[in-house]
Amino acid sequence: MPSPVLRLLAQDLRRIGPGVLNGPTAAKVGVSVAVPLLALMATDHLEWSAFCAFGAFAAVYGRALTRRARARQQAQAGAALVVAVTVGTIAALSAHPTFWIVVGGSITAMLMAVLADVADWKPGGGLFALFGFAVCATQADASWSTVLIAAALSTATAAFATAVGCLGPAGTAPAPDHRLAERLRRPSTMRHAVRHLIAPLLTGSVAVALDIGHPYWGMVASIVPLTSPSLREMAFRGVHRLIGTALGLILTAVILAFDPSSAALVVVIIVAQVVTELTVMRNYALALVFITPLALLMGQLVHPLPATDVVVQRGVEMLIGVVIGLGVAWATRRRPQAKSLSPQ
Repeated sequence: MPSPVLRLLAQDLRRIGPGVLNGPTAAKVGVSVAVPLLALMATDHLEWSAFCAFGAFAAVYGRALTRRARARQQAQAGAALVVAVTVGTIAALSAHPTFWIVVGGSITAMLMAVLADVADWKPGGGLFALFGFAVCATQADASWSTVLIAAALSTATAAFATAVGCLGPAGTAPAPDHRLAERLRRPSTMRHAVRHLIAPLLTGSVAVALDIGHPYWGMVASIVPLTSPSLREMAFRGVHRLIGTALGLILTAVILAFDPSSAALVVVIIVAQVVTELTVMRNYALALVFITPLALLMGQLVHPLPATDVVVQRGVEMLIGVVIGLGVAWATRRRPQAKSLSPQ
């Protein structure tokens, strides 16, 4: 007889939640990503695709808000992503970019998580900023002109994504309150900051010590569960991550087996982004089947690797990241206060 926790986990993995807003959001996110990538493909500059893609991820924020509140949140988050992309590209100029990927990426994740908590951005956490920083820090032959291009393209695509986000039906959720100082002082905000710094820092350090490829793959996996409100939900999200990523790696291997051209990769990335938005609010494991090739194929455009290395290294680092992330969450959990015994 399976335990109640295992039954709940099985139900959670099978559950397909409602997604009323996902269709319009998926279309807008798809347009926000597709237009810049297709423009880069037409001008033969796909090596700049990461700059555009991470700026365009501003479109995923505030999906349930009213039009004005959504535009404000997307502009704020977009500005943060532009900074992450630009500073990440500056890190690529260093003689030791791996050091900056681990240390700078962890700091970036922490700052983005704090901003998301204080400003009540949805989705929360520092995943997109960490991912953008780290991918841009792997740019080969980067120069100061590359930094200017990164800043300009990410700014333009974030602005375009925000403009696209204002189109179509609006959500009904009110704008978040702006008691910023109070939100900053909350214990949960400080706990998120510590977790988003320590988990990727430890994961990246382990990945570098074991010499198993790009450390940011594990770093991203380590912070994915951390936005869940309880340890049990974090563990469930970690299991979603493991199962969904494993299936996504199989899909990625199948795609790469056909040795697709850069143009084909762009088409697959756009389709994967749309399908991700259609599924991410309904079933996280299912969404990861498409998020995984989306992330890996984006990396292939910037820094191509042999297909076997991509799949195997990603799988190993994902496992390390999830385990370390959950371990950090457990170590920093909120402990019940012991009741004081008053003298009789």
